[in-house]
Amino acid sequence: MKLKTDDMKKGLYILFLIFSVFGFSQSETKLEKQISEVDRMAFVDPDSALIMVKKLEPKIDDDKLQSKLLLAKGSAYSVKHLSSAALKSGFEALDISQKSQDSLMMVNTLGFIGNQYYILKLNKKAINYLNRAETIIDFLKDPSLNQMSANIYFVKALIYKDNLDPAFAITYFDKAIFEYNKNNDRSSLLNKNITRIQKGYSLIDIGKADEAEKLFLDVIQESDRYKMSEVSDYAKVGLAITYDNKKDFVKANQILSETEKKIGNTGNVGLLTEVYDALSQNYLNQNNAPQYFYYNQKLEKNLLTNDEVEKKSFSDLLKKNIETQNSEFDNNQKMFYLFVVLIILFTIVSLFYIRKKINMLKSINY
Repeated sequence: MKLKTDDMKKGLYILFLIFSVFGFSQSETKLEKQISEVDRMAFVDPDSALIMVKKLEPKIDDDKLQSKLLLAKGSAYSVKHLSSAALKSGFEALDISQKSQDSLMMVNTLGFIGNQYYILKLNKKAINYLNRAETIIDFLKDPSLNQMSANIYFVKALIYKDNLDPAFAITYFDKAIFEYNKNNDRSSLLNKNITRIQKGYSLIDIGKADEAEKLFLDVIQESDRYKMSEVSDYAKVGLAITYDNKKDFVKANQILSETEKKIGNTGNVGLLTEVYDALSQNYLNQNNAPQYFYYNQKLEKNLLTNDEVEKKSFSDLLKKNIETQNSEFDNNQKMFYLFVVLIILFTIVSLFYIRKKINMLKSINY
């Protein structure tokens, strides 16, 4: 049984994987403080953040501040699943940082763009921009880039994991964890533990379930200590998957059932999707048809909700093509249409796979 990285990513990138603007100095001006506030607000209340952006835009004539405000604006659009607007802001910020030869901001904007492409599952494009950012980071060796370096390593690790190369993904997860450990702030702690969870899934993939179990238990303990309940819940799903991998179905079911009860009223569709996926697979492994069908129906309902969000992102990208805004998008519209076709094909194949499993269960029981 394997956790779907895409589903977890959707539930977490807004909260934890934040390609936010760099912090200002302690002597920051009033305008700098306002931009910092917009950046923080983008992930909590994107509509209010965009209103603030409109008010601040006429007041800014500094290249660095303009780039930072554009990235905060892009983050707000990303949270609203408006992909073309998010990328447009990212490319505008990149153009400004290149013209002003601001290497630190170039890293920030390249990381932001790479992350947006990863969210859209355009992994080759994502790797391209993340590699460019990593090259600059390696050249500058600037301590202020520790957090950004870690974020970039994390996204690259997810891409390698998606491409079924878990061993190589672990290398980048470890690099990200190393960078996150250089800071003691809560954001770094959140990101570090999310990275450790994903590393745990890769360890399961390469047959190191015992090592994964220890890792998940460590994350749960640390997350509970610092009152990071959502991180703890995700780690518990990973721990249950580890027990399922070890054929300890009773222990896995107990953890998943407790987690389902805890988060059932929170409206966290992403996390519930992971729980339902794990429970349905768990009961399938036990040949328990009634429970499998029960949780598989819940899973399908949540997946439909997630698909609607994804379709909105792709529809936005198709409708508001930003090729005219930046040459990076030249000739890519066909690729986006191809992605829509691939999504349809993937849905058909998934339905066929589910029907095949149902028939297999029927043959077992009859």
